[in-house]
Parts: sequence; C-alpha cells; structure tokens
Amino acid sequence: MRDASQRVATPPRGATMRAVISYIDNMGRRDFLKASAVAAALLAAPASLLASRSAHAAVPEGIRFMSPSEYAVFERLMKVMLPLDGTPLVPLAQIPVLATLDVALLGTMPPHILAGLKGGIAYFDEGPVAEHGKRFTELPDDDAARFCDTWADSTEPAQRALAMGLKKLVGLAYWANPPTWEPLGYEGPVSERWGLKSLGNAPMPSA
Repeated sequence: MRDASQRVATPPRGATMRAVISYIDNMGRRDFLKASAVAAALLAAPASLLASRSAHAAVPEGIRFMSPSEYAVFERLMKVMLPLDGTPLVPLAQIPVLATLDVALLGTMPPHILAGLKGGIAYFDEGPVAEHGKRFTELPDDDAARFCDTWADSTEPAQRALAMGLKKLVGLAYWANPPTWEPLGYEGPVSERWGLKSLGNAPMPSA
C-alpha cells in the first residue's frame, strides 16, 4: 500500500472537468446578484455559519453541499488567496464566505456539475502530495500559495483550470456579501437603489 509521499493524484475525466470549468467560467453578474441576496440573509443567521473550523473538523451547521474534506479545501484556499490582514477590507471572520459558497453557488449547480467539481476538489487537494508529501490542506501558508500559483500557471489544462476555477468561486463568495462593498465605495446594484423594474430579455426600444 502506498504511503502519502507515493500517492499520485488522478485527474477527473477530461469531458467532465471541461463541463465544470465552462460552468464556472460562465458565472457572471446574474450569479453574483443571486449570491448577494443569499449572502445578505446569511449575515442574519446564527454565528455558527461564520465559524472557522480545523481541516479535520465537521462542517459548521448549515453547510449542505460540502463534505468535511471539501470544506477544508475551500477554507484553506480562502485563507491563502484572500490575505486581508493589514488591508481596509472586511476580515474573513466577519463574512460567511463558505456558507455563501455552499448555499448560493454550489447549491445552485446542476447535480452532474457539482459531482464533477467534487472530483476536482479532491484532485486539487492531493496535488502537492508527490512533491511535498502533504495534501493542500496540510501545507503551510507559503507552500500553499506557491502551489496555487504553480497550478494556475501549469501547462496541464486540468490543473490550470481547477486552480483558477476554485479561486473564482471563493472570490465570488466573499464579494457577494454586501458588507465587503463599503471599503471599495460600491453601493450595490443601481437597479435596486433606484427601484428600476427588471425587463428581463425585453428587446431594446425602437426609434
């Protein structure tokens, strides 16, 4: 039986991973606004949703779509890719980033996309084992940041796409929370502030 230093991560099937990455790449303004509405509700939820847990702890109350190991990956990625200490931005401890990610983003994915993403998360976590003998969730901060950068610049499409896709999900989950907007001077969608009625896909008015 192989030990941790000999284990080799097996990438998810190409077609499945392409579908997952395409889905994440196409997440845009509409998904952001949906997530914002969910995030605003989460801010009024019990404090347990904001609690940070260790890599091997059970997920906090309210997390429905992430397993403990997947939660640990996203928690580690959040801390490595959003180093907010010393900045005017709202600290991670005050924002339900992972709860937003779980409910507003993962929870809205079609089942086959979510299943493919879960395979990708496991592959990402095992990525550093061959070189470091540790999973991503076990790496110290500097090594974890370097691993993310290495995969983001990788010549392997699955590695590059996963690193960028997971980072995008974490970023969306943080910025979807309205309190994060104030330090940027962003006041939210003008359609809400001005009371504009959505016209959906109505055609442009003709002259």
